[in-house]
Amino acid sequence: LGTFYQKITNLFTQSKTNNIELSSPAPDSTSAILFNKYPSFVTSLSKPLSKQHQRRSLGLKQQQQQLNVSSGSQSTRTSCSTSCGSYNSLSHVSENKQAPLTSSTNSSTGITTSPIYIQSNIMLHSTYGDERKQQQHQFVPGMDSDEFRRRGKEMVDYIADYITNISARRVTPEVEPGYLRPMLPKNAPDEPEPWDDIMKDVETAIMPGITHWQHPRFHAYFPAGNSYPSILGEMLSAGLGIVGFSWAASPACTELETVMLDWLGRMMALPKVFLPFDINRDYKDSDDDETNSDSESYELSDVDKDDTVDGTVEDGLMMNGKKSRHKASECVLVAMLCARAKKVASQRLIDPHIEDGQLLSKLVAYTSKLAHSCVEKAGLIAVIKVRQLYVDDHYSLRGKTLEESIKADKEKGLIPFFVSGTLGTTSCCSYDNLEEIGEICRREQLWFHVDGAYAGSAFICEEFRYLMKGIHYADSYNTNPNKWLLINFDCSCFWVRDKFALVNAMSVDPLYLQHKHAQKAVDYRHWGVALSRRFRALKLWFTIRNYGVTGLRHYVREHCRLAKVFEGLLRKDHRFEIVGDVTLGLVCFRLIGSNKLSQKLLLSLNDSGKIHMVPSMVNDIYIIRFAVCSKDATDDDMRVAFDIIQSHANDVIQEYKAMRGGRLSSTSSDSLDLLSKVPPPTTIIGETPELVTSVTAETNIPDQILTNSTAAVVPSTHQQQKPSTPTKHK
Repeated sequence: LGTFYQKITNLFTQSKTNNIELSSPAPDSTSAILFNKYPSFVTSLSKPLSKQHQRRSLGLKQQQQQLNVSSGSQSTRTSCSTSCGSYNSLSHVSENKQAPLTSSTNSSTGITTSPIYIQSNIMLHSTYGDERKQQQHQFVPGMDSDEFRRRGKEMVDYIADYITNISARRVTPEVEPGYLRPMLPKNAPDEPEPWDDIMKDVETAIMPGITHWQHPRFHAYFPAGNSYPSILGEMLSAGLGIVGFSWAASPACTELETVMLDWLGRMMALPKVFLPFDINRDYKDSDDDETNSDSESYELSDVDKDDTVDGTVEDGLMMNGKKSRHKASECVLVAMLCARAKKVASQRLIDPHIEDGQLLSKLVAYTSKLAHSCVEKAGLIAVIKVRQLYVDDHYSLRGKTLEESIKADKEKGLIPFFVSGTLGTTSCCSYDNLEEIGEICRREQLWFHVDGAYAGSAFICEEFRYLMKGIHYADSYNTNPNKWLLINFDCSCFWVRDKFALVNAMSVDPLYLQHKHAQKAVDYRHWGVALSRRFRALKLWFTIRNYGVTGLRHYVREHCRLAKVFEGLLRKDHRFEIVGDVTLGLVCFRLIGSNKLSQKLLLSLNDSGKIHMVPSMVNDIYIIRFAVCSKDATDDDMRVAFDIIQSHANDVIQEYKAMRGGRLSSTSSDSLDLLSKVPPPTTIIGETPELVTSVTAETNIPDQILTNSTAAVVPSTHQQQKPSTPTKHK
């Protein structure tokens, strides 16, 4: 800086020329005079240059270099002086001290430029370029690698502490919609904020609005997979920052996904037509010596052995395929779109002149009333009619029901094309009869998709595979490791029998996405709706390797055992009844009586914040779903949950008794009064029909039922309850 001040001082010693009198050549006095005459110039010395000034300095330097090269050319000097205003004369100032210092106006911009200001930029750029680069590096906003190392370790500790101490938190938040807006600034911050302040706001603003899905008292929906290996896989995936839409975009992303889907398919003993690799052909060079593991030693059915076309090899790739998606809903949608394209193509062979709109208006898909809502939504997106068919006494869709509906639709001139079956329905974890449905689909040439989002993970355990009998008829199948295999959301796996049917339906191939390996590699951008995709296979790889198949099987079996423990506790209190069979980790129950009693009970439980569950409706019966969700759930957790439920049931029944005894006003706004009356439903418990009466003024719950005594006189599952008002059995 002293050198710069000296040059400026020498420049201003020509006081006669500039009409500036300097009392002293010292840098301080020079700076004072410059500040008075050119305040913006002196201020710029202590501040980083703006991008505009940096561009000016760079342009001036390039122009001066051009002048030095062509100093003998008058035309070049004239051109530069015309385009640069006083910049050319400024270069003479540095060489000739007698040259006058004058301001000039750029004719193209109309901006008057100080020659001293411009010259200072040139000097600052040339003399202090390295220093400016260091200053700019120091002032880069955000987080550098050193701070990231420190904050990353802090975040790992924060997550570990959160999971370890999560039971001390309330399960559900006590906030109202819109709570967060007043707690945050109106606008985003202009300047960087300290990381410590950000983390403080996480606890004060974010955590109060979090529903703690990993809480031991969270029993809603289905498990939200979570484990430390999976979290680390997500961390690495985020750190790599890749977008694996094609093999060329990141080969490891595509190929690890393919291998993981092969691993998982063999763990669940899926038919070979779904697996991407042939064990005898593709694993010759594998480093795994155990080629006859338990997950691979299953016998193919007769249908598998007859599917020679689907198992053939073409261009070195298996005809079957697989893909990891972000949720089961997309799997169902993609399967429906694929089936639609295939059916439309076949119909055009029959009638080449038929309009698309006319074809779509005739297509119809089928599923059960207990299927996930994503099937209905897929129909809305695909512009397809979806028939929701009734289930039997065990809440299962049967072949006869499907066959009758198909026959009726054909008589109306409609075109059946798609059936979605379910293994483990969301409402009560029931199972459609895949074998009956599959035989009809094959005969009618319908696409058969099987949704095993929750129950599919259980098939890594051999004792549960009887539930998937008939899976060999399926054209596509999906399951969600992020529900029950300790994988963080999101991760859904999708297998398809004929990958070319899928690619033909979903493929779009612009030039900028093509690459030279397209004929040999798999590009998953052709296999779904989205183009961009994350590296989800990493967390699958990390978790499966860290737990091993044995560890994952133990986790699933433990959840199933705990569900049986909770079922046993409920059966000891005869005010409750179990709805459906408890086969996996879900228990569905209700208070004996009207639907209003169970509704009131669930409302009371969730409002307490001590436990969280959600309801469902099966055959017009309101039920409460209790899912074993916590990764580290224990027998004590089941007992604590039952005690909470039992305590709130006491309060609900006491409230009903008070209302029945006239101790509540007839104009009470209590939820028991606001809810509409429900007609007496009929439910099937096990194999014996049991009549359930509505709790009304005319039909009362027996006094014995209104106690929590285990000796209460109630009908067992093998006895019919005798209502005061006879009800016809459906």
